[in-house]
Amino acid sequence: MNDILTEALESAFIAPERQFNGEALAQYTEGSRLLMIQARSDEDTTPFFVWAFVFLHIQLLKNRKEAIRLCWNKDLFREKILDWIADKTEADRDVATNLVASILDEANRGQVEPIPSPGATDQGN
Repeated sequence: MNDILTEALESAFIAPERQFNGEALAQYTEGSRLLMIQARSDEDTTPFFVWAFVFLHIQLLKNRKEAIRLCWNKDLFREKILDWIADKTEADRDVATNLVASILDEANRGQVEPIPSPGATDQGN
């Protein structure tokens, strides 16, 4: 395979390292998505989700086992997030929001619609 093709394939499958304020984030995976689902609540606001997403992905890289345990204790998870964002600014929130949006957008681009089998009928009608 030529170098250009190899580089294109690798860039398509290997997500770039992400950082927030100099702290590296773990890759967004099905596992981290499940942890977010475990830790979230229907009452969470969008800004809280953004901060929780960034916080969790930083913690997963620092101490995966502790981050996993934290997701099963919603009260402590929220307390840790509030402590962590205490010194954050509105500008930090904007950066975090753009970061999370780009990560989720990148993940969603990987989703495809299934191609129907030849001769299959439309199940919606």
